[in-house]
Amino acid sequence: MKILFICSTELQLFNALNLKMHLFPKDSSDIIIQFLKKDTVDFYRRVKDTGLFDNVCYRLPDVFGLHKYARCVRNGDFSKSFVDAAQNSAKDFWRHLSSRTSRVFIDNIRDRVYNINSLDFSAYQAVFAGGSNDIVTNILRYMHNTYPDCKINLYEEGFGTYFDDILGNHCEDIKKEHIYLYDPDIALYQHDGFVQIPKINRNDIQFIAMANRVFDYKAQEQEMANKIIFLDNRVNPMPSYLTKSKYLAKTIFRKPYKRHLREHETYVQQIRAYRTLVSHAKGREIFIKLHPRTERENIKDDYNETFSKILDGISVPWELFCCNCAMSGNIFVTTVSSAMQSNMLVMDEEDTNVFIILCRYAEFDLMADESFNKQYQEFYNRIKLKKNDHQVYLPADEDEYIALLERLL
Repeated sequence: MKILFICSTELQLFNALNLKMHLFPKDSSDIIIQFLKKDTVDFYRRVKDTGLFDNVCYRLPDVFGLHKYARCVRNGDFSKSFVDAAQNSAKDFWRHLSSRTSRVFIDNIRDRVYNINSLDFSAYQAVFAGGSNDIVTNILRYMHNTYPDCKINLYEEGFGTYFDDILGNHCEDIKKEHIYLYDPDIALYQHDGFVQIPKINRNDIQFIAMANRVFDYKAQEQEMANKIIFLDNRVNPMPSYLTKSKYLAKTIFRKPYKRHLREHETYVQQIRAYRTLVSHAKGREIFIKLHPRTERENIKDDYNETFSKILDGISVPWELFCCNCAMSGNIFVTTVSSAMQSNMLVMDEEDTNVFIILCRYAEFDLMADESFNKQYQEFYNRIKLKKNDHQVYLPADEDEYIALLERLL
């Protein structure tokens, strides 16, 4: 069988390696890495060097358009050309418009994915994808329209994959042959084609060494026991240009201000939850695992090094960290993070850790849609049913959170 993996996140790349090495070791496979990060080309080189995949492609950085130009100007950088930025934005606009109307995707993404011409799309019997970005959508639409016998599969990319089976934008008519999850039993929807992704055994030296190589990770900790681990979520404070002038925020920049406001509020609550944790830690060591896509410049201000230690390897999925480091008797704390389920779902071992998940905080207002907030609660309630009631906690407010910390510590 000929397979194509499309990886939109670091977790998807980790899962693609898992599927390739444990379920499809003898199948010819290609892969597209499209993280939209500065170090994407480094991932491309390391994946290529493993020899696991016949052809490796990666998404090129976005062009310098008006959005990036405006950001530079706001930061006092006038070295870029406005004309070039405007031309690039115009080209990007027409490319996006074409991708929504054309049945032929190659012309839409040829100049956006390096080495795309090495892929023979007529040869694939199966495609593994996830996410709703333009590259995923274009490829799925193209395969669906041109090669209908190719099996389209969704594979895990975090807890969102347990909430619904959305695959790409405007791809509702595309049948998903299989959905690969670490624990299909806790999915909030029904599907006839669930397949369990193999759990990782810490003795699987070959896989762990390969994953470490791809993520350029050298384990710093061999064991963590009786610690507190705070899992950072990818949220950012309000951009400085929107905080400097309330007048501009309410007039010219009204739309971007409203767009950033909800994320800013969630960011504030995350830092508040961390500081509450520090105040009630009773001397227990606190470790911070940053989200792989965290880009905040004030990280060290957010997490005071006097009270906690930021773990190395920001681009490393927490799942890989757990493969390298034995975890026992720890207290995990997060607002909402897919990494929370790593020990619970991904690792093939007894779990003795405790998990505090703050998704029930009314003041967090994590999602605009109240029904989506309820999905978080239902998801973790299903996890609670599969585990010991004294391992998973969902405090409803800060008072309950503090009381829980006092009791556990």
